[in-house]
Amino acid sequence: MDRFDEMELFLDIARRGSLSAVARARGVAPSTVTLGLQRMEARLGVRLLARSTRRLSLTPEGEGYRADCQRILTDLAESEAGVGGREGPLTGLLRVTATNDFGRARVAPLVDAFLQLHPGVRVELVLSDGVLDLIEEGIDVALRFGPLADSRLTARRIVSGRRVVCAAPAYWARNPPPRKPADLTRHNCLVLARPGAPQTSWAFRDEDGRVFHVRVSGDRTANDGGVLKDWALAGAGVILKSTWDVEALLASGHLVSALDRFTLPDIDLHAVHTAGREPGRRLAAFLAFLDEHLHLPPGSVGARRRRAGRKSSSLGV
Repeated sequence: MDRFDEMELFLDIARRGSLSAVARARGVAPSTVTLGLQRMEARLGVRLLARSTRRLSLTPEGEGYRADCQRILTDLAESEAGVGGREGPLTGLLRVTATNDFGRARVAPLVDAFLQLHPGVRVELVLSDGVLDLIEEGIDVALRFGPLADSRLTARRIVSGRRVVCAAPAYWARNPPPRKPADLTRHNCLVLARPGAPQTSWAFRDEDGRVFHVRVSGDRTANDGGVLKDWALAGAGVILKSTWDVEALLASGHLVSALDRFTLPDIDLHAVHTAGREPGRRLAAFLAFLDEHLHLPPGSVGARRRRAGRKSSSLGV
């Protein structure tokens, strides 16, 4: 077993989380997989896996080695494919992360379409409303909303999106809708809780285009935007969401927007990947696919409803 075979074996172990599962998939004895792992750890002088009676988990050294193995094997495959201009079909693993709601509604269907074009590619879609470390987690590309904070990464803007303040009709029936952003301080606002930084400051623009913030609060927070949306649908409170996530619910009347005459700053969607090197063929193809297919919904919800001859689901105050 050469070094590249060892890397493939280690990535398989990390992906499946079980030595016996790897052995079954490869059609070899479990002792063969165990011996291969032991040889790697002996040669590297570190433990790559923490073993317990129930599960295997990567050590910090194992996490770093996994990311390095993925990068090296990707570079090798793309170098061989490009020799002499013979690019050939795309192959290999592409790890993509996105927020929970957006990932389910928008990214997962795009992954289906991308894999139909490139059947040799495998995609691992990691959904999280937290900000994952792309380098430590071995992520190829993250689809993130908002500004880029990590200088080790490169951000490519895909589209800009609108945000909307909304709640269920049952909530507005019990609580007078806000007429100005400051009125939100009297409402039960459902807040997305990122690690160490709950999003309790909601941004608006005044008539002169200046951005100002309103500090909101409520009786619950969650680190999953889908949970906040479910609570809002149940009438628990007010949410601030991208139109990506709630357009269909606004169109159906399950959620009703407020403060529509106040402009909320747009939020940019970026495709974020590691800086300092050109994306490989597989990632470049996926980014081009996003550019072509990942568009904002055509028109506003209100415009769609007017075209359909229905009453707009909005509290225009």
